[in-house]
Amino acid sequence: MKPWMYQALKMVVGALVATIISDLLHLEYSVTAGIIVILSIQPTKQLSIKNAVKRVTASLIGLAITTGLMALFGHTLWMFILSLLIFIPVAFLIKVEDGIVLASVLMSHILVQESLYYALNSIYILLVGVGIALLVNLYMPSEKRIIVKEIEAIDDALRQQIRRVVTQEGSHKTIFEAMDHLIETAIARIQKDSQNRLLRVADLNIHYVTMRREQVYHLKQIDEDLGRVKKTQFKKPIEAFLLEVSNAIGKVNMAAPLRIKLNELREFYKNSKLPESREEFEERAILFHILYDIEAFLQAKIRYHELYADK
Repeated sequence: MKPWMYQALKMVVGALVATIISDLLHLEYSVTAGIIVILSIQPTKQLSIKNAVKRVTASLIGLAITTGLMALFGHTLWMFILSLLIFIPVAFLIKVEDGIVLASVLMSHILVQESLYYALNSIYILLVGVGIALLVNLYMPSEKRIIVKEIEAIDDALRQQIRRVVTQEGSHKTIFEAMDHLIETAIARIQKDSQNRLLRVADLNIHYVTMRREQVYHLKQIDEDLGRVKKTQFKKPIEAFLLEVSNAIGKVNMAAPLRIKLNELREFYKNSKLPESREEFEERAILFHILYDIEAFLQAKIRYHELYADK
């Protein structure tokens, strides 16, 4: 079932339960409790809690203002308008403007019924609606399996793209765009999954995927530079090394030993015969630039393992 289907089902079920409970408690405007459920259910648990706090705070402030004014000056339309004139700026000032609409509806109950009792009735309605919404939203389908598959897909795409960079096959721009989309989709899903945890904990998945995003950036630079090297045979050791890097893509920290080999490769170039032509000199300079991008590529993975080795 798709996420929006879960949310729609929870809205319907929650609204029905809240309305029935309000009826059993003999509360007036019981349907309003169901509407509160619909307004309070959000895509994630953390958003639902934040939303609930804002709506409850705004409603209590609005009801207090309306009750006070109408107790002093009577249940008139002008007192209701004055209540709104005071309440709405206050709501924006304390950043609970998301609750303005609901609070205004509850405030109107006092005016329509011309009784201060309905302030208490509105509070009960509010608590029932928000409470049911929070209970219903405790269930969120886990997306961990999808996240694991997306991370595996990112690693596989990176592995294959490094090989394409070496062989110069395919439309690299199109494939890089597809990789960027895959990474951003995974990041969005991981962030949403994190917001469904009531306690904030470090999520290694988000750090892993952002590390891969950094590596893709460096791979784009390598691809662009390698494509400019047309004649010199000195690029073959780099191509061989890149193939070795592609075979090492995965969760295990293979970047550290690869960095040692990269330093050896750099020494090989330093000790090689000097270029004899301007064209060869320019291409050799590009190769040295590629070595620095490869180092940055490996360093991103090494840094990830250094930061999260114990987690």
